[in-house]
Amino acid sequence: MNRWIPGAVMVLAAWIAAGCGSTINLQVRKATPLPSERNTTLLAGVGKADITPRPGMPTAGYATNGNFGMGFRTRLYARVIYLKPVNGKPVALVQCDLLAGSELVHRRLAELVAQTTDLDVGGIMMSATHTHSGPGNLLGSDFYVKHAANAGGLDPKFFDFVTGRIAQAIIDAYNDRRPAKIATGSAEAYGFTRNRSISAYRANKNADPEKAKDIHKAVNAEMHMVRVDCLDEKSGAYKPAGALTSFSIHGTSVPSRNTLYNADVFAYMERELEREMARKHGATRFVHAVVNGTHGDNAPDCSGDCQGYKDSRRLGLGLGRKTIELFDSLAGDLSAEAVVRTALREIDHYRTNAIDGIAICDPPRVGNTVLAGVIDGAPTPILNWLPFIKEGSRRWIFTGGCQGNKRIVAWPFQSLILPRNEFPHVITYQAIQLGNIVLLPLPFEVTMESGRRIAEACRKSAHEGGMDADTRFVVVSVSNGYTGYCTTPEEYGEQRYEGGHTLYGPNTNPFIAEQAAKLVGDMAQKGEIRDLVEERTFKLTLKTFYRDYDAPKGRRAAVAEPSRCRAEGGEECWSFRWADVPPPLIEFHRRLVSIEYSEDGANWIPLEERGIRVDDDGYDLSVAFTSDITDTKLGVYETRWYNPERNEGRWHRFRIEPRQEQEVFFSKAFR
Repeated sequence: MNRWIPGAVMVLAAWIAAGCGSTINLQVRKATPLPSERNTTLLAGVGKADITPRPGMPTAGYATNGNFGMGFRTRLYARVIYLKPVNGKPVALVQCDLLAGSELVHRRLAELVAQTTDLDVGGIMMSATHTHSGPGNLLGSDFYVKHAANAGGLDPKFFDFVTGRIAQAIIDAYNDRRPAKIATGSAEAYGFTRNRSISAYRANKNADPEKAKDIHKAVNAEMHMVRVDCLDEKSGAYKPAGALTSFSIHGTSVPSRNTLYNADVFAYMERELEREMARKHGATRFVHAVVNGTHGDNAPDCSGDCQGYKDSRRLGLGLGRKTIELFDSLAGDLSAEAVVRTALREIDHYRTNAIDGIAICDPPRVGNTVLAGVIDGAPTPILNWLPFIKEGSRRWIFTGGCQGNKRIVAWPFQSLILPRNEFPHVITYQAIQLGNIVLLPLPFEVTMESGRRIAEACRKSAHEGGMDADTRFVVVSVSNGYTGYCTTPEEYGEQRYEGGHTLYGPNTNPFIAEQAAKLVGDMAQKGEIRDLVEERTFKLTLKTFYRDYDAPKGRRAAVAEPSRCRAEGGEECWSFRWADVPPPLIEFHRRLVSIEYSEDGANWIPLEERGIRVDDDGYDLSVAFTSDITDTKLGVYETRWYNPERNEGRWHRFRIEPRQEQEVFFSKAFR
């Protein structure tokens, strides 16, 4: 997250407003899954579900500076890779185009799939891209449910929609299981990120002198991938089925003023590899799940401030090409013999706040610098230059308390404004071994150096436990929950935005490293671990964002025929507006708009670019709900085609798919 509540007054106002609302207690239980079948080879399957919500949901990441989503530019997906080793429990690698994983959603998914799959909660990883342009209000603590987005509260209908869709993707992946081979590998991808808190990185006692000189070098440029090929029954050959890629970049190339749901740079990374597999291998069901690594201080490398989709597209397409290269390089390493195992442990930081003499703070505290936002790209107006709030503002005296140099918001009244029981404190630690890579899903935004220290601690512990010395450890941020940032003690002392949002104090990184290392060491020695309570109750503030509408009476009709437009950032586009059924009936998670062309104005053909149909599953078609309901109970929508093909000899038209007994609808032709 890049911005926060604009001032202590707004914090107090938000708290008072939330206090006037209702709450809900959601109970989730540890479910018993189906028994696993006996398999004689590694099995794998893939699943994918569109989780694009209807208009009206707050977007999370920019806090009060964000906006309500009124449509989408790139659809949001949940992607799943299921893996079942010969001896051991299955794994579901779940990636979502959301700000973060959620401990509530993670637990609920395990409940929803238990009756139809062999997966338990310990075998499910729920990770996220960390886009700041996706719906919020899914997180498992009331603190973040109320404050991570521009409006707070959990909407039960939205929650049921998202969990139901993701659960179906998991079930589909399970049902798709086939003999499989996997390969793992890594590559470097410089030129896409910059360190937005270079002074904090330089404060590290072991900072690399060369990296410290250059914000473009002081980044985690490692791209890690797990490639999965599955047996094709028709040909008898193994063909590409899916991939999981980890890369460290903040999902902030699209700024807070945006009002369209999108997956930021990740949308292009995901689709570029998926489309390449469709073109090269005919693998139309191939899924590319992209998760975030140690991105806490790694921002998109835009020329100046990021200007939105133009920068997002440039960076994303470049990273997409890197994923294609890495995927292809792994073809010769595929094997069915890879070790697959998982370990999960829940730790209540309020009950266990020390390990090996390393103690974290109780209660957690929000620092003043969170209010200022990130100077590099997302500052909060006025507050970002106030002396006791701006980035880098820290205590020089009275630093003997648990929070050290942190200036605490509304001190000494923060406990009244932000009660202790609302903060996330039951933390999920997980380790997933896939061949010679161990994924370390953590519910934190981990900075580059703190991630390196966590990985190194795990490497030592694993080696002592008998794991191969060449095993790589990959931190996967914002997974299975959300608990703010994780900075090193030295970075914390600088109290830039990341340090101010490290809730549990300067020992957060050493504490997490020790807990993760202990879990990995236990897995190396004992195998599968499931250490969690039987049931949990989440008390969250309720809010309704999914509006109900009257049944429509009218028929589809054009409101404004196609016309040229130019979007922010300089993208050329064509725009078309029409009246249609209300948002709940549009079903934004199903394809709605595509482009057709004609050479003669009479015979129409679906437009394709490099063999891929131009529709709203791609990069360049947006759909937005632009106004309230008309007297015929219809809504008004606008679709835009960005970066249209330059072919003056062709006619084009927008095709709108049928909805709720409304027939297929076309715009007038244009060229």
